[in-house]
Amino acid sequence: MQINSKIEITPLVGVALILVIVFMVTSPLIMAPSDMEVDLPQAATREAKSETNITISLSRSGELALNEDKTAQKKIGPALQKQLKKYPRRLVVIRADKNIKHEKILQLLTIVKNAGATNIALATVQRNRKGV
Repeated sequence: MQINSKIEITPLVGVALILVIVFMVTSPLIMAPSDMEVDLPQAATREAKSETNITISLSRSGELALNEDKTAQKKIGPALQKQLKKYPRRLVVIRADKNIKHEKILQLLTIVKNAGATNIALATVQRNRKGV
């Protein structure tokens, strides 16, 4: 008498393929936003020492200032580069009006990065301890 000891893997492969198909179908539904409403959070971070920072301010009207000196966008890169040569590890803080388009902030981030800044932060309104 001979015992047949083969393992049938066909049902196992079928179940595995069904699971793969289920995950492929449901994962885009989970990852896609149901609402495109975006409400940006307030920051809950610590405040850096402002006297050691290099601050770039961008007003609603598009005016730029490096620390407290108003500067044209073309000149901000070289001026920032000068300061970063003296103090290469300084934190560069970008203070932008909340109504500025992301495109302008990204352009400013590119200028700051190209000037050689390695420590960059975006200034936000700090919420109080109650979370309001």
